Amino acid sequence: MELDSNVRAVAIIGAGTIARTVGAELAAGAVPGLGLHGFLTREPRPGLPGPELAELPGRGAVVVEAASHQAVHELGAQVLASGADLICMSVGALADHELRERLAGAAAAGGSRLIVPSGAIAGLDLLRAAAESGLDEVVIEQRKPPRALLPEDEADELTEAHVVFDGPVSGVVVAYPKTTNVAAAVALAGLGFDRTRAVVVADPSLSANRALLTARGGFGTLTLQLDNVASANPRTSSIVAYSVLATLRGLVEPLVVG
Repeated sequence: MELDSNVRAVAIIGAGTIARTVGAELAAGAVPGLGLHGFLTREPRPGLPGPELAELPGRGAVVVEAASHQAVHELGAQVLASGADLICMSVGALADHELRERLAGAAAAGGSRLIVPSGAIAGLDLLRAAAESGLDEVVIEQRKPPRALLPEDEADELTEAHVVFDGPVSGVVVAYPKTTNVAAAVALAGLGFDRTRAVVVADPSLSANRALLTARGGFGTLTLQLDNVASANPRTSSIVAYSVLATLRGLVEPLVVG
């Protein structure tokens, strides 16, 4: 797709709900100064709101990863070393210390940035500030419909809320890699993967995801509950795609909040 020279190219890795929503908004001109370059997918996917790419753009571009942990492992360093900024949605992949170091090195070499959006949680800006002054405890509890966490037969038999994980974020991203990007983002903003506690609950009373973030430290205390509306993909909250758009807008607008 040919873009005006004054428009920064945005390429998207993936073709799921987040990728399609962000791509459609960019194609419609939702973020002046940014234009949809296309999609990189493993195989042809019909109905995308932009062209499919044979390769990703380099210096000056923005690449949105909306695919999987595997995509971050395979393409993240390449994108950053090329000089393109990378917006990473599969944040749980960053629990891998060696991968984080490799991506940081690639970003330094390429003069680019690895960016983690807020996704389906709020309060990350406060956690970052509190980490500067001293955080004592951070707990992220995620409650989800049972089918998002358990095999179908087990999920259908559940009649009351059941804790499926309680431990450090470093453990939950291994146990539930597709559903705990929120926990990983909270860990990165605050106390890290080993000191941030994650609680995951399968709750049959819910039809969409709920996140409860609590923190305490020298700043005071924080309690935040977010009841998300599900997207077309029930595992993904609808706000996630718009957090990507807000992040993209922050790359080009002269006034940035948060």
